Amino acid sequence: MRRLGAALLVAGLMPLPAISRNEPPVPIARPNTDLRSSESEVLAPSTPIPRPQLPPQMITFTGGVGVQFDVPYSSPAGSRPLTLDLYAPQPSPIPMPIVLYVHGGGWNSGDSRHALTFSDFPQALARLASNGYLVASVNYRLSQQAHFPAALQDVKTAIRWLRDHASDYGGDPTRLAVWGMSAGGQLAAMAGTSCGVPRFEPDANVGFNAPSDCVEAVIDWFGPMDLEGLGDGEVAQYLGCEPANCPPVVARLASPLTFISETTPPFLIQQGSADTVVVPEQSQKLYEALRRKAVPAEIVIYPGVGHGFTKDGKPDPDTVTKALARLSDFLAVTFPNAPLKATKK
Repeated sequence: MRRLGAALLVAGLMPLPAISRNEPPVPIARPNTDLRSSESEVLAPSTPIPRPQLPPQMITFTGGVGVQFDVPYSSPAGSRPLTLDLYAPQPSPIPMPIVLYVHGGGWNSGDSRHALTFSDFPQALARLASNGYLVASVNYRLSQQAHFPAALQDVKTAIRWLRDHASDYGGDPTRLAVWGMSAGGQLAAMAGTSCGVPRFEPDANVGFNAPSDCVEAVIDWFGPMDLEGLGDGEVAQYLGCEPANCPPVVARLASPLTFISETTPPFLIQQGSADTVVVPEQSQKLYEALRRKAVPAEIVIYPGVGHGFTKDGKPDPDTVTKALARLSDFLAVTFPNAPLKATKK
């Protein structure tokens, strides 16, 4: 594996392959947040696998952050109702930026309350919320239930739901960032780059006049970005076919690199140099593609750290602390009117 340093990476890459004239590679202009098209083209889903639902709960974390678990946001046809968890701090005189977290798990596992990097993920999300953010963590259809682009449509539906309900929780619908780890990083990056692409529109049940699913910032932690070059079983299950044997351009359409344009929002990309699950070159490809379109982007590669910011199979506390601090700094710069200061530890 190529050794990568802990610095901003600048390297020339081969141009992205051309895409068919029938598959526009860039999104249309970013629309206003109050009107979106309802057109969608959805690949046929597989039969969903029912999962038990937890009853709605409300608890309070240290710092006065109230958390409401299992808030329904969508009911896709043939699927169980989908939910998200909401972390709301004490009321602020300024509407708070919104951060939507998308979990990893190879698109076939995981949920809104667990992350490889954290032993107590709800507590970590509550700490982020306590700095002046409305934080949501979303559940979406897994690949056993529905293939691409179902999970992406669910993330977009959650974005719309959050915008529509922002005022109920003190959130600012004009300042929304999406953050994901691993497979969740891929979905977050897709949400950030595919604004206005009709084929990824959520199902019609969200309504024709639903708010925009565009976002204002993306945070990617060690997500796969070029699915054309990946042939493992999880990617095949996510797409519904082996990438090499899929219908033309399916794997390309599931790769955030395909849709990057001058209107793409700012990105923060973070990964470990010793990651063998998603190699660091995936992050570098994303960074270089963003910079070619003059999109504000930063990449931070942490030396000697594996997938999930781990060392010897366990999360590395020093790296996790640095990554969270950089995330906080990125949000503060991107949303400068937020009452946020970088977390000191």
